Amino acid sequence: MIRTIFFLSLFVLASCGKQDDFYTVTKIVRLQDTITVDQPFEFELVLKNDSLDVTKLTIDKQVQKSLFFNLFFRCDEELLRSEVKNPTSKGHNYEVHYLSKGDSLTYKMRAVLRAFSVDSLALEIEGYERVYRLKKPKCRELKVSFGGMWLPGNSSLFDAMEGYGFGRTIMVEQEGYFR
Repeated sequence: MIRTIFFLSLFVLASCGKQDDFYTVTKIVRLQDTITVDQPFEFELVLKNDSLDVTKLTIDKQVQKSLFFNLFFRCDEELLRSEVKNPTSKGHNYEVHYLSKGDSLTYKMRAVLRAFSVDSLALEIEGYERVYRLKKPKCRELKVSFGGMWLPGNSSLFDAMEGYGFGRTIMVEQEGYFR
């Protein structure tokens, strides 16, 4: 019983410091409207402090480890299931950033949606361990809801990370590929 109280007290004290505040920053994804199969594309993820206070953010030096991409593929109006393996690398190398009002952090990334084998597609984001694979769709229009969330390096264990999201829907094109 005393041991439990000790560990609970230690936990409470450890979580009393200033935590990351991803709720107050504006999350922006800058991404083109259309991508083409087998052609790499670039995008930017921006964190901008629009609050009056200084905001603290703890982000891995390899920013892809501080992100969780949540991608949804739609073939016409049907939601397609993509297969994704969980990342294996667990180590982190965090940096602390303090953003004043109007300051921002911008991360440039590259990705590609590849024709993978004869009947599959794979979306790969450079430096990100997860690859999103799906069966080659037969549709007139393929869209990708490109979203995700930031994973704070210093937060409460009770933080469900709601509200950290960013997102954008893009069209995929390849002449004759989807029909």
